[in-house]
Amino acid sequence: MNIRLPLTLLAVLALGGAAYFFIAQSSSTHVESMTGGHGATEEAPAVVKGPNNGRILTDGDFMLELAIYEENVPPEFRAWFSQDGSPISPEEVELTVILTRPGNKVDTFAFASMGEFALGDLEVGEPHSFSYEIVAKHDGRTHRWAFDAPEMQTVIEESAAEVSGMEIASAGPATIPETLIVYGQVKINANKLARAEPRFGGIIRDTRKLIGDSVTTGEVVALVETNQTLITMEVKAPIDGVVVERNATLGETISDGAPVYTIANFSDVWVELNIPKRDQARVKLGHSVVIHADDGGEASLGEISWISPITNVESQTVVARVVLPNPEGRWRPGLFVKAEIALGEKTVDVAVSQSGIQSLFDFTVVFSQHGELYQARPLELGRKGGGFVEVLKGLESGERYVVTNSFLVKADIGKSGATHDH
Repeated sequence: MNIRLPLTLLAVLALGGAAYFFIAQSSSTHVESMTGGHGATEEAPAVVKGPNNGRILTDGDFMLELAIYEENVPPEFRAWFSQDGSPISPEEVELTVILTRPGNKVDTFAFASMGEFALGDLEVGEPHSFSYEIVAKHDGRTHRWAFDAPEMQTVIEESAAEVSGMEIASAGPATIPETLIVYGQVKINANKLARAEPRFGGIIRDTRKLIGDSVTTGEVVALVETNQTLITMEVKAPIDGVVVERNATLGETISDGAPVYTIANFSDVWVELNIPKRDQARVKLGHSVVIHADDGGEASLGEISWISPITNVESQTVVARVVLPNPEGRWRPGLFVKAEIALGEKTVDVAVSQSGIQSLFDFTVVFSQHGELYQARPLELGRKGGGFVEVLKGLESGERYVVTNSFLVKADIGKSGATHDH
């Protein structure tokens, strides 16, 4: 039975013809798992639960309750036994559970007595989607069970996958740049800040510039009648730039060496980045930095040219400076920025493309491909960068996964509105 809920209709309207073909041709497989299932969407055989929320399996007068327990511990098998309604000590039963996962990966569990229950010797890794073979030996008798318990998976016909534009890649080694995200602010380059001042003090007879006006080197910006000689002297701009301060007005008396104007050249600026205490040892002179502003423009590339020897007492941060070219004046002093500092590169054993990653229920997943079967694979992730993410746990090198249009697989698995449950 293939249930089509409103989510499917919304997907058809939003994704167009190719997605419609994909959804119409795909066939979900969401059968209830032994402990309730991640996303049951089809009518499954009734699962009888025991007092420990495990699945009850019977063979004549012998009964096994098998549960996946994961409260404050990694998921583990626990088993309880009884005969004719009377409990059996776990020490009297030899129990073996064999799990076969998509891709024919097999895990074999042996059990040891923990007093009231028997405990499996391996972690039951996610996803809890597998075929069971169970053998329990007790009092000269052998009891066997076999059944399927798939979850978080779907079947997609090859033609539907091809039309929808789904692409497959193999997980494997990758070189991932290690970056540090920090924040900072654009400042005036103090090395390109100059003052237009008279050689001798006197009375200002003429001021020719306002704050924000542009000036060129040697341009006369003011006239001062000196106190000593009463000669009117020209005050000239020492650099090209923009007037950022006006320190005197017409008719005022100005002392020797006092500035009439302060001029800044914005052809390049300082970007001062605040480095947290925990990361200061990793940031070095010469590290490349990508600077981002929130104005929607392109990022700029620079490198760290200076690191302050002084720590800010209140924030415990250190300033790292980038001298950033600013020919178009986009990087205005005062602007807050985000920066990515390239700390180096790391080659990892297993990585996947960021484009293939989705969130499903409480997990971060990719969808592994096994012929026409697609299985959600919860991942534990590490470093990120360069379009790749390191996989610490959940996927092995060489396994094939959906790298493009993986959201279509997610939509097909989730179209029933199912939830993750244990």
